[in-house]
Amino acid sequence: MLAYTKPTTKTLEDAIQSVHQAVDAHGFKVLNVLNIGEILKTKGFEREPIVILEVCHAKSAAAMLSETIDIGLLLPCKINVYRQDGEISISALDPTMISQFFDQPSVTSMAKEIAATIRSIVDDAV
Repeated sequence: MLAYTKPTTKTLEDAIQSVHQAVDAHGFKVLNVLNIGEILKTKGFEREPIVILEVCHAKSAAAMLSETIDIGLLLPCKINVYRQDGEISISALDPTMISQFFDQPSVTSMAKEIAATIRSIVDDAV
């Protein structure tokens, strides 16, 4: 599975705020918020809103990077809040995807743990 996605009845702004709260509640931190919809709009591309929140759990990131520095190419975790066809959704890249690139049991184990937390963040935010 590439992503874990759930629809929500919240407004886009409320969904973004809920993601912030869920991230904090699970011991992660929002590092950056990219309003891709607005960025594209300034370049002349109209589309429905999409906001990408880059989130990180420092202890997990440090452990993963100690296994292989190239994992840094896949960090931080991304959680998207977007409107598509009038519906608001919250979607996160499944961290277990990392295992496809790094065939190491310790990386697979850590990715599974992080994936469970990311799914909980999405569940809590909807």
